[in-house]
Amino acid sequence: MKQYSFDEFPSSPLAPEGMKTLNEPMSPFYPQVIQNVCYAVKDGQALHLTIIVPAHEETETKHYPLIMYTQGSAFKRQNLTRHLVPLIEVAKHGYVVAIVEYRPTPTGIFPAQIKDLKTATRYMLNHAFEYSVDPYRYACFGDSSGAYASVMACVTGNMQEFSDEDVRFSPLHYRACVDFYGPIDFSRMQEFPTNHDHESEKSPTGLLFGGVNIRTVPDLLEKSSALNYIDSKKLPPFLIMHGKKDRMVPFSQSVMLYEKLRQTDHCADFYALENCDHGSDAFFTPYSLTIALNFLSKNLKKGN
Repeated sequence: MKQYSFDEFPSSPLAPEGMKTLNEPMSPFYPQVIQNVCYAVKDGQALHLTIIVPAHEETETKHYPLIMYTQGSAFKRQNLTRHLVPLIEVAKHGYVVAIVEYRPTPTGIFPAQIKDLKTATRYMLNHAFEYSVDPYRYACFGDSSGAYASVMACVTGNMQEFSDEDVRFSPLHYRACVDFYGPIDFSRMQEFPTNHDHESEKSPTGLLFGGVNIRTVPDLLEKSSALNYIDSKKLPPFLIMHGKKDRMVPFSQSVMLYEKLRQTDHCADFYALENCDHGSDAFFTPYSLTIALNFLSKNLKKGN
């Protein structure tokens, strides 16, 4: 049987009465979504990625910048498809997006989520060719508890205590960080109005610390505050967005991060969303996403 190339293959001459004909481009348009990619097994739990790869011809060799997206969940088990639709839109702009599953509480004790994000990043860099990734251009992006993991991954850099892999052989250099309404300093979550308990042993932070009242573990409070790792050392630029009526993570948390970054001469952009609550789709409107995309484009372009 003859094997035709597409150009050689004959077009059907059949044309029944009433048939209508379209002539649409055949080139790939929609990104490919690859689910349930196991990047590690920790504490007996398989951890997965959902990877979104921009549309391109199979015969093309492409190398796109990488966005490691960590989905928020109050540190509990995540829904990795929660923001799949807007993240597909991000991929359409020429980014590979890897949505990271981390170890959830109560088994995932601090700093498990930060370590898992770094492990996932190394997995993607080690499989750069397979997923069309440029291994020299990658950033963190997250919302809520995922934003906390993203910020901490960037500010702790290559500190060995925040990495399961040997940082001497696999150092990481994130080139940007996008933080949507993430907590920053757990010791100060109750300073401003909130509808949620952030201190008891059953609170999200209490479970993150192993099921204890957070006031009984001052050493963990200090170690877990992102503010304590921001100093004169080199850090990537940050984009921070937070709703001014956030009933879960106080708006003040992002103010503290922004002010600390500015005080230490680091680059940071901060957008306050009026009349906006925690986890609102306002952060993923075309206008809000354009702000994030412009920030990522600026900091992930070649030559930076």
